[in-house]
Amino acid sequence: MIQFYKGQSLLGLMLSLALSSLLLWVMVQFYTDSQRQNQHMLWQLQLQTELQRALQTMAKDLRRAGFRALSAKVTQENFSLFELDEMGTSVGIYPMTGESAVKNNCVLFFYDLDGNGCLGSTAKQCAKNEQNATSEVGRELLGYRKNGLILESRTYGNKANTKCKKAECQGYLQQKACQDLGWSKMLDEDQYEVTDFQLTWLENTKQYKGLRLYLAGRLKQYPAIQYESSVVIPLLNQPLTQE
Repeated sequence: MIQFYKGQSLLGLMLSLALSSLLLWVMVQFYTDSQRQNQHMLWQLQLQTELQRALQTMAKDLRRAGFRALSAKVTQENFSLFELDEMGTSVGIYPMTGESAVKNNCVLFFYDLDGNGCLGSTAKQCAKNEQNATSEVGRELLGYRKNGLILESRTYGNKANTKCKKAECQGYLQQKACQDLGWSKMLDEDQYEVTDFQLTWLENTKQYKGLRLYLAGRLKQYPAIQYESSVVIPLLNQPLTQE
């Protein structure tokens, strides 16, 4: 007995193809979305890593601000030439020119980087007749600032006047120095933009003075990818009152 099998109708074939295409489209969309989310997470992590690195670098330096090593070889120190007041303040925070006067986005400070008992190179008398007497003093005059959308660190190198007297020496920690030359970029400006950088004094405690650093940025090519963070820094080498 001959049996006849009924084939699939054209409508059924079209429905099958439509469902298969829909399923394939859903799978492609899911894969594409997953790839996009993974890439977004990688970019976010990259931005977070770079900004946290910059923040921790600044915090590490600022924790040392005002450090003065004691050395039996030094008979006359020069720290007092650079201090901002008679109390020994060695940190100043200021707004950059042309920006909001209530937003401090430049910090200037010093510390005895090599622990030789002076700012600059080792000398028995680091100051003579109210004048600095060391060389290479610029490497221990530090700072950070937001310049437009760029985060920069101060690198005076040998550009600082090693024969400065008190008024000029103090000038390296005063607001005008935020506009001086001798700054270098901390982040790749082709990849990152710093949208905000603020420094705020914390209320004095009985033990120490402190600063709060706030940093925010974004990827230049993908501005929607943003990150912000802050850190509190104890300034153990600073006087407890700030003018």
